[in-house]
Amino acid sequence: MGQRRAALVPVLPPARRLTRLHAEGLAEFVTLPQAGRAKAWHLTAAGCTVAATFPEARRPTAQTLDGEQLAVRHGREHLLDVGRIHSAFVADARERGEACGPLDLLPTPALPVEGGGAYRPAAELAYTAGTGDERHRLRAFVERHRPGAGAEETAAQLAACAALWEQAGDDGRGRAWERHWRAFPQLLVVLVGTAAAGVRGAVADLRLAAEENPAVAELLAAVPAGAARIEDLIQRGPSAPIWHPLSGSGRACGWTEL
Repeated sequence: MGQRRAALVPVLPPARRLTRLHAEGLAEFVTLPQAGRAKAWHLTAAGCTVAATFPEARRPTAQTLDGEQLAVRHGREHLLDVGRIHSAFVADARERGEACGPLDLLPTPALPVEGGGAYRPAAELAYTAGTGDERHRLRAFVERHRPGAGAEETAAQLAACAALWEQAGDDGRGRAWERHWRAFPQLLVVLVGTAAAGVRGAVADLRLAAEENPAVAELLAAVPAGAARIEDLIQRGPSAPIWHPLSGSGRACGWTEL
């Protein structure tokens, strides 16, 4: 008799919870048109910041991250970003009646180059563009660039890619990559952690780093390459004019128009 009845807390259905988070700018989604308009959800940067304050997400025994923990964290962020990039291409392909499936963007093993080096992009994309008899295969290397870490890391990746591109074939005939592809894959650099106002500066830094290396400059003159912000890629799709060419000061365009 003397016990007090616990207050009832309304529990929202999952769809309504996600809608509320979206309205508050804490969650974003990608619509999959040919999957019953299903939505693939992920936290925004603001949502991640809020989630990090939850007691369940805290580690009271670890005040700072050591080198191993930092590597795990960056590895997790890397994989999540690659997944978000993949979802954007899949959604765009389905909307356009083209083809990009679950296994068409995969982490790439190290591609060896002469001198004992190797080029290992974040992922390699395979995309079937066009419809009907006009369908054709497109390939691209995807790089994840964090401007806050400086342009040198991505510049080193571009240099390794240039070494792969210019590597001679057997007996010095042609290029070695011609054994694998009809055309060398495009280069798509996705900017992570870049504000909209900082895109031009980030692209300019990448162009400057590329110009300092003659091999990279030659690569970019022959191979389509561009950079785009990951938020624009997710919200507008890769075919939107969000890619800034790395070979010059041309206007932003869709990734197939670089």
